[in-house]
Amino acid sequence: MYLFVYGTLMSNIPSSMSKFLRRRGTLIGKGTVVGTLYDLGQYPGFVAGGEGKVKGELYRLEEARAEQTMEMLDAYESVTGAPEDEYRKIELKVTVGDGGTFTAVTYEFTKSVVDKKTIPLGNYSAFYPTNTEHQRFVNGG
Repeated sequence: MYLFVYGTLMSNIPSSMSKFLRRRGTLIGKGTVVGTLYDLGQYPGFVAGGEGKVKGELYRLEEARAEQTMEMLDAYESVTGAPEDEYRKIELKVTVGDGGTFTAVTYEFTKSVVDKKTIPLGNYSAFYPTNTEHQRFVNGG
């Protein structure tokens, strides 16, 4: 199973869950998907489709623990399957490196993005170091 991450789960973001993911999966490489990345105040939200590109990382989850790993990540993302969830899991195509494509699962934001600012170039890695609200969220403050 492949997982695409674009925000606080990326390897260069110092969250406890990004460390958890690195223990449970293998980083395949940097990847891009079609969509838009929004600043939700303390963390990003991804919406698939459109003209934009979002940068992130593709992981292959350790097969023996993939189900348990996804359950932990679902809890982190507050994904229960209920209509009021902020995120849902979707499958999408990820382009990695020299054009290889993979089908992966990711978390898509389900609420309105009206009045939400986009994260420049769909690049959370570049955005995170300049945003104290996001740093406070990641560091548990």
